[in-house]
Amino acid sequence: MKRPSPRAAVVVILLVLVAGFGAARLLRTTTTEISESDALDRYERATESADGDDAAVVAGVTESAEPESEEETADDSAIAAADQAEPAAPAAEDSEPAAPAAEDLAPVAPPLPRPGVYPVALTGGEQLALATGADRVYPAEGFVTVTPVECGVDVRTDFILERWQSIELCATDAGVELGTERIFHSFFGLDDLLERVCVGSPLSSDASSWLCESSSSVAERAVTVETATRDVAGQPRDVLVFTTELVRGDHPDNIELIELWIDVETGLPAREARTYDFVLETPLGDAGYTEEYVWELTSLEPLD
Repeated sequence: MKRPSPRAAVVVILLVLVAGFGAARLLRTTTTEISESDALDRYERATESADGDDAAVVAGVTESAEPESEEETADDSAIAAADQAEPAAPAAEDSEPAAPAAEDLAPVAPPLPRPGVYPVALTGGEQLALATGADRVYPAEGFVTVTPVECGVDVRTDFILERWQSIELCATDAGVELGTERIFHSFFGLDDLLERVCVGSPLSSDASSWLCESSSSVAERAVTVETATRDVAGQPRDVLVFTTELVRGDHPDNIELIELWIDVETGLPAREARTYDFVLETPLGDAGYTEEYVWELTSLEPLD
């Protein structure tokens, strides 16, 4: 049998390398947009599989309690009438009520948001400096999906099929707190899902730090909060503005900055701006990863 010439073998190798390079470029530039029907279908599947207890948790923190019986209502009315019949204490002359001290004011704590799929306007993208490199520009529209879970709700932000993240908002005796956060990326056809459990991380105006960690990853964030009026979906709304900075991460050079708005009345995340500048340790050496995005709710009502 005739052997191929050395020149022919080199040509074959070059063709394989070119094909591999082309495949790598194809994988690295894969950006799969998520349609409204895709988001709604996934939400319906998630709510169908959720336990009834999950829905009860959400209902318990978003709906007012009903009186247990007519007798209890009547008793309450009698007590109120008796209180009104008692003479009021005379007011002190020339005195004004003292304004409550700042430390005496109760922290602002929003409720759990209503489950559903909410549309968002989106700008930004991500870049990975590894091998042939990878970069993506996010589409102009995305979705925030609120799904009932055991502790409260899970809030998932979908940029594209290859990039999403979520955070649980859990109802506790102390108010709403962060639960498990999940961050998903897919590069070169390889999926990476990072999960960290948050502890001592309140979603209220008195928050000062958020700590989320796993056995292999940690994100400790310093938090400042202000109450402000901002434009949300075309109308002025009272929001809690959370600003965070990473103080301890998986690499000493990692930078993460977050600004998150939470609508005070509904508990909905209304806007998020995030900047990542990370050093990732890989089998091929350190790789740089950067991401910058801003998304904003375009409606306070969920999609049908």
